[in-house]
Amino acid sequence: MSDSAASREGYRLSVRGLFLLPVGVSALLSLAMLLGLVVVSWRGVEGIRPIQTHLEHIARIQDLGLTLEQTLVDGLRGVRIESTDMARLREELTALATLDGHLHPGTRDRLDLAARLLGTAGTTPLDALTATLTELRTVLTGERAYHERLIANLASDNETELRLTLVLMVTLPLGFAALSFLLRRRIKEPLDDLDDLLGALAARDYRPVAEAVLNRSSGLVQPVFHSYNALVLRLQALEAEHREREHTLELEVRRATEALLAQNRELARAERLAAVGAVSAGLAHELRNPLAGIQMACGKLRRGLDDRVQENRMDAVLTEIKRINGLLTVHVEAARHEPEPLAPIDLGALVADLLTLTRYQTPAGIALRVRIPADVHCLLPAAGLRQALLNLLLNAIGALGEEGQVWVSAERRGDALLLHVEDDGPGFAEEALIAGVRPFASARSGGTGLGLAMVRAFTRDHGGDLELGNREPHGARVTLHLPCADAHSKATTGSSNG
Repeated sequence: MSDSAASREGYRLSVRGLFLLPVGVSALLSLAMLLGLVVVSWRGVEGIRPIQTHLEHIARIQDLGLTLEQTLVDGLRGVRIESTDMARLREELTALATLDGHLHPGTRDRLDLAARLLGTAGTTPLDALTATLTELRTVLTGERAYHERLIANLASDNETELRLTLVLMVTLPLGFAALSFLLRRRIKEPLDDLDDLLGALAARDYRPVAEAVLNRSSGLVQPVFHSYNALVLRLQALEAEHREREHTLELEVRRATEALLAQNRELARAERLAAVGAVSAGLAHELRNPLAGIQMACGKLRRGLDDRVQENRMDAVLTEIKRINGLLTVHVEAARHEPEPLAPIDLGALVADLLTLTRYQTPAGIALRVRIPADVHCLLPAAGLRQALLNLLLNAIGALGEEGQVWVSAERRGDALLLHVEDDGPGFAEEALIAGVRPFASARSGGTGLGLAMVRAFTRDHGGDLELGNREPHGARVTLHLPCADAHSKATTGSSNG
């Protein structure tokens, strides 16, 4: 049993103890009154018994006196009194002398004297009988006086017991009334307090019983108050849990609502992106034919040049035209849901070529720096990766303005490739880091908000992800997480794609 259960068990109040207490007190008082009456009656009966016994003794003495008188009368008439008669009378006197209790204190001695008189030698039977009768009369006179004293004592005792009975009959009901009044005060007042507390409880007021009320209440009702305090403490805990649950439910509903709204916004963006994809696929299809003509014209111009520097520049232009043509082809194939095939890529060479092209459209005050190990070779979609890095470089250059630095770095972590594009510009706003990449959301004036969205789509299409962050003390960092399969697995990859 827990401590709280044990304390509640200690404070438990018996309903019988609360409601049967007045009945029990009444029964005890009534029983006491009845016992008093029984004692008075019993003492009256016990007082009468000695008088009855004394009357019996007096009657035996009187009967013996009558026998002695009859014997004396017979002797006076000339009837011979035998010695056996005298012996019998003497035995009866001796038996009377041996009677136990309830006799005058001098009766036994006088009866012994009378018995001796009957047996006195040299005395005639008539003289002995006369002397014995005289002693018996003296005995009877003393016994009558003693009997009257016994009756007087009995009357006095009965009168005293009657007064005591009357006192009990008056005082016991008064005592019961006083006790009932005290019990009423000791129980009714706390119960009135409890009634007020229950009324407050109905009004959701979970205050416990005050310490002052507990101190002035009787021990009989204190368990009720302790149980009430335990109840309100439990109700307080339940109310707190209820409020916490309501708060949690409100938060969950708010989160679910926000998630639903966000999903609706994402669906709307996805529909716009789908429309943009369809338009871009159409534009890509229409642009490939003019680009083919431009590529042919540039090829003819390249063959007619004699300057080595101009030849290198024209080679760069032709390379970019081929890349643009490849990108347009990828967009058309993407609209057909055909992913770009993977190919072995020398990441350092790819980034170096990309920076060579990018420097022609970069302000002179912006430095482009590369930190890529020479042994990074992976199976990746070349055109998609080149376009993603170009978007990130152009975003970084656009955030710097006229001067600053841009770093491109890479590292291998197991089977993953981490590509970092960093700058020392103002960095991403806190809201952008919290919201993440959102199509058509751009912090730059004139930006479309599609660059990062396209880069994220590229990474996710190839099992990777995009991470936004800021550098210390300032600057932005975009990290591409891409799976990096070794170049020797090209055959396996190609067969699986086929």
